[in-house]
Amino acid sequence: EDVFANQEKVQKEVKAALTESATLSCEVAQAKTEVKWYKDGKLITSSKKCKVESEGKSRRLLVEQVEKKDAGEYTCEATGQKLTFKVIVTGRREYFLSTHALICCCC
Repeated sequence: EDVFANQEKVQKEVKAALTESATLSCEVAQAKTEVKWYKDGKLITSSKKCKVESEGKSRRLLVEQVEKKDAGEYTCEATGQKLTFKVIVTGRREYFLSTHALICCCC
């Protein structure tokens, strides 16, 4: 029996700009299911940097103030089953905003 529900809807690749936050989320079949989050095989505990959230059947990992070193493979594990996520850290958001403004000025 699958521990994770709606796996096909899970966003397995998450992109975040430097200094922004990245949210990894999944859904479990049973509300009481406890999950553990790992980054490159190391257990993540709730901290200012990483918040582990559990609400109903929803399980989330929030990575605050993303840095380059936060990129990599994250795993959500419950009773021997795993979901793997890939976090990609992009450049600062200001760059995209200024490019967007430039395009608007040229139109």
